[in-house]
Amino acid sequence: MSTLSLDTLVSVLPRHELLALRAVVEARLAGPPATDVVTPLPRETPCKVYIARDRQKWRVLLVDRVTRKRQSHGLYLTREAAEADAPRLVREYRRPVGVPMPEALTAYRAYLTAKGNRPRSVDSTMFRVESVVGDVAGLTGDLTTAAFREAWDKFVATVSRFTKQPPSVDTQHNTLSETRSFFRWCSRKGWLTAEPAGGIEIIGRRRRGKPQLTGVDESRKFLAKALELGATGDVGAIASAVALLMGMRASEITDRVVRDLDDQGRILIIGSAKTEAGIRRLRVPDDLVPVLNNLVVGKAPDDRIFGDHDRQWLRKATIRVCAAAGVKRVTPHGLRGTHASLAVEAGVAGVAVAASLGHESFEGVTARHYASASSVCDVRTEKVASALDPASARS
Repeated sequence: MSTLSLDTLVSVLPRHELLALRAVVEARLAGPPATDVVTPLPRETPCKVYIARDRQKWRVLLVDRVTRKRQSHGLYLTREAAEADAPRLVREYRRPVGVPMPEALTAYRAYLTAKGNRPRSVDSTMFRVESVVGDVAGLTGDLTTAAFREAWDKFVATVSRFTKQPPSVDTQHNTLSETRSFFRWCSRKGWLTAEPAGGIEIIGRRRRGKPQLTGVDESRKFLAKALELGATGDVGAIASAVALLMGMRASEITDRVVRDLDDQGRILIIGSAKTEAGIRRLRVPDDLVPVLNNLVVGKAPDDRIFGDHDRQWLRKATIRVCAAAGVKRVTPHGLRGTHASLAVEAGVAGVAVAASLGHESFEGVTARHYASASSVCDVRTEKVASALDPASARS
């Protein structure tokens, strides 16, 4: 069996194997080892070390204790060479930046919850962020600008199961903003070293407000049909009438419980909101008082007035009423905008309408020194209900 000369070994072996071979030779000259197993490394090292056979050679595997990401080094001619080189590899090891993306998303949800964000708000934020980076593999620190661009392009091309359309320009802006907030949080945690979303440009103009019902006549047709369907037991139609007559957000309607209906059904209390301006007491229009009172009969104080439904339920109900009434298709947010428009046309000041709708824009306006948001709301609701009363059209 032929053997290789020292000169031949020097010429064909990589430098790291030469260093390892030198360490083995020096160890042999010093005397036989007490054990054939490499000395365990201290627990404080950032990675675990494994010596693995690869056919007739050997590799050193480094597994990060936190990220569990594996690095492979070698090939070595002997196990002794691999063991001898392992301490050097550990000394030179640099931990990959970040954590697995699913772990980061779970931690971000916990962070938003701990901040006190409402559960629905947390779900909405996470839905947007996960729709872009939920399928991204690897560590957060491995997410490059090119990889994010690929994920973003996939998101923009995906058809929504709700709208049956790709995301609108508004949805793209909102989603990108939420995703960048997630990235900023990851950076503060030390899980990102660069902003992956840089360079993303959204093409198209944002819409200002949702489509509304066209004028008083169309609003009257919608309300008449909603109350007609409500009289047959269609709870969703009643909820859509509330959206038009009282200008409430979809979640404010679906979240209301029996104890929120006060003063024998004449007052509806919104006791919690994402802003202080959203907390208010709303006067219920006379036409809705008996309808809402009938809905709560036999229910416990903490039962929801309209049942256990979400915003999508109200959206579908509103679209159904629009079709039945033969009017333009709008969403609950569009009904809220219609309510505000009708209120302004009926003579309620714009800033006062904004306040009664739960917007913070009322703050800092002189009018707030003369009337509370709730009292303005009563006037606004009364004027809108009066404007939609068919009798007023004949007077």
